[in-house]
Amino acid sequence: MSYSRACCTIPPVDSNYTPKGKFENIGDLPVYTVGPSDAKKAIIVIYDIFGLHKNTQQFCDVLAEHRGYKVLLPDFFRGDAWNQSLGNTEAIVAWLGKVGTFDVIAPQLEQVRESLQAQGVTTAGLVGFCWGAKIAVLATAVDSFFGAASLVHPSLVDIKDAENAKAPILALPSKDEPDMTAYMEVLYKKSFGSQCKHQRFDDMAHGFCGGRADWSDELNKKRATEVIQLTVNFFDETLKA
Repeated sequence: MSYSRACCTIPPVDSNYTPKGKFENIGDLPVYTVGPSDAKKAIIVIYDIFGLHKNTQQFCDVLAEHRGYKVLLPDFFRGDAWNQSLGNTEAIVAWLGKVGTFDVIAPQLEQVRESLQAQGVTTAGLVGFCWGAKIAVLATAVDSFFGAASLVHPSLVDIKDAENAKAPILALPSKDEPDMTAYMEVLYKKSFGSQCKHQRFDDMAHGFCGGRADWSDELNKKRATEVIQLTVNFFDETLKA
């Protein structure tokens, strides 16, 4: 199935949304899956520390419905996402050190990749929210199957990750993230630098597209829709089957 840019204007996100996908297991990893089974291109979405949420699932559904991607949202935390106060940074870091390091997540991503390749998928993009953005950019450095990554209000931003990235990056920070200008300058100098994009949302707080987002708020709704549109456009330009 082919999709023209003319039909690719993304509708506004819905605060009262029912996800359209289904859950499958890849090995022992639960995965929310949506989109055509015969797709040649896929998107793997890596959520924030709050785990599965209908906002993130809606993001997946839009990518599948409007661009024909097979979209997968692995439940890396297996139903045991962070559910305590955000004020205890030390506790969050300690928890992520057990369940959310790249060494822990990478073998699971490899498992997902192998499953996709067995189904005929030839390339995949990554979307990462908050902590997931860190995982996404790190993954581009070690696996050429991942052809691009969209980083949505990324946390744990480190310029070394930009230095090691091996695929185009779309950076979409909120007002709460550090200035990513230097990070992007590193990316712009790479062979794929012209495909890298950066848009800052200075009127949005961290998490405006993820588990803490309030899409009943009109401005939040508008900005989240813009992020999805930018991500769609980015993958249109970067993912080649």
